[in-house]
Amino acid sequence: MKTSMIRMAAVLLATALAARTPALRAADDDPFANNACVNCHRDLPGRSSEIVTLEWKQSVHHAAGVGCDGCHGGDPSVRRDQFAIEDDYKRAAHLQRNPDFLLMQDRTDPFVGPVRGRKVSYFCGKCHADIKEKHLGSPHGDFGDPTCLYCHGQGSHKITHPTAEEIIDTRPKSENGRCSPCHRAATMQAVTTIKKTLIDAEDRIQTSGNLYARLESWGYQNLELEKLHHHAREVRSQLRQIFHSFNMRDINNFASEIGDVADRTQATYDLVSNLRRTQRRQTVVGASAVGMLLLFAGLLVYYKRSFLDEH
Repeated sequence: MKTSMIRMAAVLLATALAARTPALRAADDDPFANNACVNCHRDLPGRSSEIVTLEWKQSVHHAAGVGCDGCHGGDPSVRRDQFAIEDDYKRAAHLQRNPDFLLMQDRTDPFVGPVRGRKVSYFCGKCHADIKEKHLGSPHGDFGDPTCLYCHGQGSHKITHPTAEEIIDTRPKSENGRCSPCHRAATMQAVTTIKKTLIDAEDRIQTSGNLYARLESWGYQNLELEKLHHHAREVRSQLRQIFHSFNMRDINNFASEIGDVADRTQATYDLVSNLRRTQRRQTVVGASAVGMLLLFAGLLVYYKRSFLDEH
């Protein structure tokens, strides 16, 4: 009887799980399945839908689980079936439409529509605070243009993973270069220099980290050198923060610090490698010497038994 009841309960549970609504099953696969912003915008015509379906869904924000409300505010938890009137549903989702008020009060719940100029820095700076400070103090921040979106999304919500190769686009204006519309030949040289400095510094972080990983596998440890291996992500982040200042002195100073650590890592790696090679040679020579001694001793024993013992 008890076994039958357990089996019946298992069947009922399996049936209940299989009969879940499509919306709930979708929520398991898509964390934004019940997001009011996504559900509403994907049904809208034109640009209002493309923002979600063609741009945001291919962005680093979507990949990181950051929805529309993470940047624009609003209430993504409301549902259409809670409201008899469509406008009431939209009003509840948006809550508030005054971006100036939101930025001044540093509130995250009211809805914020499109922003322009220096306000973009404050908008993105709600999450990227350190970069915001660097950017606002830079020539770009002083002018209010280009904005974060121009460099990182080309004006769209498709914010991709930033790399120096992609962001610092030194192609000429005729090839739709990203920097050349504003920068002329003289300043483009500075842009090219900054790009090379960043790429070289990131390459050195990678190479030095690989070398230190090998040193650790040999049992070597050094707190100063390990930061380009154990803390490479933080070093890259700091490098990119400084880059947003467009201050060549600060960029070069930090790149030089990275280079100094990388040089010491390389020197340490060379020294330890030479010591290991020397140790291996000494081991081989020692083993060879022992082998020769054993062979000589064997020959002596053989000679003694074969010739001396007979006489």
